[in-house]
Amino acid sequence: MSAWQRRKHRERCGRLSELSQLSTLRTLSHHRHDWMNELQILYGYLRLNKFDKAVDVVDRIRMRMEQDSKISQLGIPELAVFLLSFRTVCDTMRLEADIQDGLQLDKLPIDATRLCGKIIGLINVFRFRATLPLHGENVLKLFLSYGDSHLKIVMDYDGELAAADSVIEELKQILDGIGHLDQGIEPAEHSQQARTMVIHFPLPA
Repeated sequence: MSAWQRRKHRERCGRLSELSQLSTLRTLSHHRHDWMNELQILYGYLRLNKFDKAVDVVDRIRMRMEQDSKISQLGIPELAVFLLSFRTVCDTMRLEADIQDGLQLDKLPIDATRLCGKIIGLINVFRFRATLPLHGENVLKLFLSYGDSHLKIVMDYDGELAAADSVIEELKQILDGIGHLDQGIEPAEHSQQARTMVIHFPLPA
C-alpha cells in the first residue's frame, strides 16, 4: 500500500469514527431527553400527591431500563446499537423491542453477522414504508425469543404503510430462505391497519 493509499485509508477511518461518535451523541441526547420528560412527569404527580400515577411512571421507567439492558446483552453490538438508537434515525415509526430473558444471539448456532443483517433488514421494510399518520403514531413491536431449536421473531405493526401489498414479498426476499415467514399480514381485530408477522429461524441441534 502506497503512502497516498494509507493516508486515504486513515482519512476514511477517521470519518467513519466521527460519524459513529456523532451517532452515539445523538442517541445519548435522545435518551437524556426521554428520561428528563419522565422525571418531570413523575415530579408533577408527586407534587399533586397522585402517588398511584407516580408509581405507574416508576414502573414504566423500570420496564424500559430492563428492556434496554436485555438489548445491550444480545451479544451482537451492531444490532444492539441499531435497536437502542432507532428513535434517533426514524421519526415516522416507533420501535418497541421485547427480548426474552437471557437471550444472547451470539451463543446460538447461527452466523451472528448474517442474522443481524436479516433482523435489521426486516425492521427496515417497515421503517422505509411507514408514512406519517393523520392520527396517532406508527408502532412496530418486535418480540425475540428462543426455544424448540429455533429463533422466533414476532413483528406486530400498527399504522400506515406505503405499498402495503408488497410487504410480504419484500420480507421473503430479506429472509432469502434462511428464515421462514410462517404467518403473513393479518389485520388485527382492533385495527384495520394492524399486521402481525411470525418468523422462525431454524437452528441446528
